[in-house]
Amino acid sequence: MATIKNGILGGFNGKIGTAVGYQIGDESYIRALPIRRAKPTKNELVNRAKFKLVQDILNPLKDFLKVGFKNYGTKTGGFRSAVSYTRKIALVKDDAGIYIDPALLKVSGGDLPQAVNPTVVFEDPMLITFSWDISNITYEHTSDQAMVVVYDMENKMAITRIFDGAFRRNGALTVEIPNDFKGREVHAYIGFVSDDREKQSDSQYLGKIDIPAQT
Repeated sequence: MATIKNGILGGFNGKIGTAVGYQIGDESYIRALPIRRAKPTKNELVNRAKFKLVQDILNPLKDFLKVGFKNYGTKTGGFRSAVSYTRKIALVKDDAGIYIDPALLKVSGGDLPQAVNPTVVFEDPMLITFSWDISNITYEHTSDQAMVVVYDMENKMAITRIFDGAFRRNGALTVEIPNDFKGREVHAYIGFVSDDREKQSDSQYLGKIDIPAQT
């Protein structure tokens, strides 16, 4: 309960609703009560952990995903669509805990044709070559450009090629691997973007590569 001094227009001492009145000398002051936040539930903590995990995995690929998921799912597409897809499809919870399954992760999405019989191999010195079958490509897709990702998920280090990749008609793209990746496990992905930058293909996971510690 609060008490009013000096009439209805004066200051007050005590608590009224969410306000507290008090005086220092001849001056009257008012402040709000501190907000007591409810302790997060177990489900809320789990959801926060899932969201953080997805963000941590995707942030190193952010610029790539803005292109790879352009107009995917919604008109805005881009990174938000990548986050939504990853949470729904690639985020796994089992006896091992909560993690992103590299084979379920997608780095681009769209209606362009995927690579035919794509492969990826490590070659000395510190090169990774992506290749695909070009025997039956149609003219309209010869200028589609390869987009590739080489991703060390454990250390959140990624090598990406977006608009400086080979054309679909070339059938191969070689990526130089920095020395920081020596001894690391990386995951490889390939997709295509159209020459007008308006369409993409669904990406394909090409598997895990162990980069030798010594080359």
